[in-house]
Amino acid sequence: MGRSEEPSREELLGLVRQAYVAGDPVPGGLISRMQAAAAGAAEDSGLGLDLELMLLVESSGAETAGVRSASPLEARSAYTLRFAQSGVDVLVRVASDTDTTARLDGWVVPGTPMTVRAIRADSVRTPIVAVTLGASGRFELTSLPAGLIRLRFEPADGSAAFLTPTFEI
Repeated sequence: MGRSEEPSREELLGLVRQAYVAGDPVPGGLISRMQAAAAGAAEDSGLGLDLELMLLVESSGAETAGVRSASPLEARSAYTLRFAQSGVDVLVRVASDTDTTARLDGWVVPGTPMTVRAIRADSVRTPIVAVTLGASGRFELTSLPAGLIRLRFEPADGSAAFLTPTFEI
């Protein structure tokens, strides 16, 4: 008698992914509505046309699609986001410092001197914390309170600042 093979890990994860997509699909038009909202927020910020929003290119890590929790810091210990805009790539690793604060480690490519500001999603003008980075492109922001934030990048050469979309820490 032949023994049936058990599904591989990838096959099992594929089945779980299909179940989440079928049970909790992304609402139609959500992406275009979010892009329109972000563009409107940029216009309303008072920073003029020089403000550009980076696009979220990639998100990976220990987060699980479809899982809801009171705080993203409770749901995962670390995850990575990648943003891109006009030839600039930003990689950000978000990890919990404590139950209520997070740490961001980031890299900007190409590396250039600039100021990076973490700001609450509801305020483009008031930073939670700001750091200056050199040509290495490496930065770290620590003890950030949980909640919705954005990162604002201000090049030292005076060229246009750019802003990430809102993400939750």
